[in-house]
Amino acid sequence: MKKNAFQLWKTAACLTAAVLIPLGLSALSPAAPERPVEETAPLEEQEIPVTEKSTYPYIEIHGDYRWLWGRGQFRADSFPAPNKVRRHDERVYLATRRLRLFPFVHFDEGTSLRTQLEDLRNDKEPNANHHLYLGRLYVQHEQDRLKVEAGRFNYYLLDGNVIDKKVDGLRLRLGQRNDNLGSLTFFAGRTTGADDRHRQRGWSLLHSSQYGRLKSDAAYLDFHRIQSLPPSGPSRAGTGFDRQRIAEWRLMYELTPKLTASLDLLQAWGRHGADGYDTTDSGFVAALTYGHLDERQKGSYEAWIRYYDQPSASILYHTMDGDTTFFRRMDFRGWGARLDYIVCPGLDWAIEGFSLKNRHDTVWTGDFRETVIGTSLTAYF
Repeated sequence: MKKNAFQLWKTAACLTAAVLIPLGLSALSPAAPERPVEETAPLEEQEIPVTEKSTYPYIEIHGDYRWLWGRGQFRADSFPAPNKVRRHDERVYLATRRLRLFPFVHFDEGTSLRTQLEDLRNDKEPNANHHLYLGRLYVQHEQDRLKVEAGRFNYYLLDGNVIDKKVDGLRLRLGQRNDNLGSLTFFAGRTTGADDRHRQRGWSLLHSSQYGRLKSDAAYLDFHRIQSLPPSGPSRAGTGFDRQRIAEWRLMYELTPKLTASLDLLQAWGRHGADGYDTTDSGFVAALTYGHLDERQKGSYEAWIRYYDQPSASILYHTMDGDTTFFRRMDFRGWGARLDYIVCPGLDWAIEGFSLKNRHDTVWTGDFRETVIGTSLTAYF
């Protein structure tokens, strides 16, 4: 009980510092120069408008087509009996083709109905094909210091280390990052999934601020599964959580106009009822990003490298193309890197890779290692 209380105070102190330190800087110094007010998802996750008209209402349609190939190598050691090691090796190949269309209806300058149609073909597993379906449908209204989204949309938080997932719900943002008090974003809703065991309901709060080249983002999330998971295994050898509370504080500093460094601090609590398991863990993700990607400009590029030391309880739906569920509840650490290059206007080539291993062993499990490499070609239209 005392340990849990200490961890709660530790989390509260970190979040308080994440909000008050940037506020103090803003109060003591002049306002920051005008900069982008929101973090953007990776280029392939952005809904890129292609037209602007002065008469309303009007309809626009844009989209993208992506070919992706990847290979994953997974190795796991288990201990079926004392002093006996069993090694499991598996190699997985992935080849997919994805078409996405984004029909938007603009009612006025700030209000629109946004939809997404998606068709996904898996060349290695035809049974995993998803023929044309409605992936997103939501209303968005945006003013200078107000943004409201309601319906089914994609929830991509910061760098996607915690959540990158389609959700049904409401998201409300007040203020802007470069205001003296920063911006505050509230979300409430549920994730999408095949059934209630794969859906989670929850809420989150995000405070974003900026002083000069320094950006600060402090988030708190509380999510629980609509239907509890069945027994999966003892201690860290089991899989999944019924409820997760996650505190995240990301500091990002622009070293040069092209080079950015960031540190994502994580504190998480997770519980699995049927396994009788709960844990409180901390970790971080450190990153360097170089370049600026613009799909309209030939030769533009962006490259990043990240080091992960991340607890499993801090992950709802990770954005990485590696498989974080492979490490069960043993947490993981390792490296990831990606390069995007615009071959010609509207055509993006990317290559990325990850080398990861488990952070903890158990009585039943030993060394878990995962190596993933992939490449993709995406055409925007």
